[in-house]
Amino acid sequence: MFCEFMINDLEKILKPKNSFHSQELIRGVSIDSRRTKPGELFFALKGEHTDGHLYLNDALKRGAVGCVVEKSMNTEKEIIVDDTLFALGEFARFYRSRFHPCTIAITGTNGKTTVKNLIAKILEKKFRILYTKKNYNSLIGVPLTIIELNGNEEFLVLEMGTSNPGEIKRLCEIARPDIGVITNIGPGHLKGLKSLEGVREEKLSLIHALPDNGFAVLGENVTDEISQRFIKFSLNDCKDIRLTEYGSHFTYKEKKFFTPLLGLANVYNCLAAIIVTTMLNIDYQTQYTALTETAPTPGRMEPLWLKNLLIINDTYNANPASMKNALNFVNEIKRRKIVVLGDMLELGENSKELHIEIGEYAHRIGALLLTYGTDAKYYGGKHFKDRKKLLQYLLKKIEGNEVVLFKASRALQFELIVNELMKELR
Repeated sequence: MFCEFMINDLEKILKPKNSFHSQELIRGVSIDSRRTKPGELFFALKGEHTDGHLYLNDALKRGAVGCVVEKSMNTEKEIIVDDTLFALGEFARFYRSRFHPCTIAITGTNGKTTVKNLIAKILEKKFRILYTKKNYNSLIGVPLTIIELNGNEEFLVLEMGTSNPGEIKRLCEIARPDIGVITNIGPGHLKGLKSLEGVREEKLSLIHALPDNGFAVLGENVTDEISQRFIKFSLNDCKDIRLTEYGSHFTYKEKKFFTPLLGLANVYNCLAAIIVTTMLNIDYQTQYTALTETAPTPGRMEPLWLKNLLIINDTYNANPASMKNALNFVNEIKRRKIVVLGDMLELGENSKELHIEIGEYAHRIGALLLTYGTDAKYYGGKHFKDRKKLLQYLLKKIEGNEVVLFKASRALQFELIVNELMKELR
């Protein structure tokens, strides 16, 4: 439950341009006028497709106690600031300062959502925790997660994403992490971060934000810097790795683990979670049980079975590293292979070359390669400009005992193809 405070306190938190006086209590925060509840503070955020300033009256009709805006819209209860997104962060930063959970922040090019879920799954066996839901890892999502704190939590587990320089630093200002996890560094969001070194510099902002008594768990190729506060991990730390269609087995420090999550990348993700929670004195049996109970997240290397046909729904997102991870898993499966790939977005000027590279990688595993999208034509597979035609062709090629991988960036909505395929084959 939101810990209420007076709306007058916003004077010192947001430093608004206008004066206002109210004895009302803030009972929560809203960024969607359709879901605003009585007592909530409405932030009018600007998005790609709409502008919250257009919906102030709707929010007020539903009981908003105030509306944070960038310009006066001649409505009641306006609180005028320079930047509503920054103001939302400042609100969350103040709210976070009222509580003292141990805060774990996870970032990285790949695996951050899975590592966050694994750490949360282990910790909630022993502690009261709050963790990032869905993909709330942005300058909007992280503040909204923090505002869910009620004061009883012992741990706050946050995922931090970025597409432009400075975003991780800003998220850390808001969240004040005690422990940082960087899963890896790879070519992702190059449109905004420009280069691999730009990605590295942005992700390392998390480490620079940690307090002196904090520590960082860092994956392969994150940094060469050495510190007593850095715990580095690698797949080389694991033994007896065995990947199957139903999950992954591995041994770490003479202890055996199993996870229903598929592929070598998820062994890596489990290892990150094990190391973090071991540093927090969580016992092996708790870790083992939690990892065993962790189901694949929809759209992230999610196995879907239709009798003997195995469909891998990895449609949530894509970049070169995650593409290779998915293809490597398919290569391990002793089945005829069909790979359906779409565009990897936000790769900037290197997009064509990176798509060609992934196409060559896919051809090496001997898969039937079908593609859809704009830059997807550079994969060098059988290319389609129409999703329906792709689906029709695919249906003719499926015999019923293959492994079929679907992977593309989120904007291509490849899950729609997966859903249609499942419907046709049932």
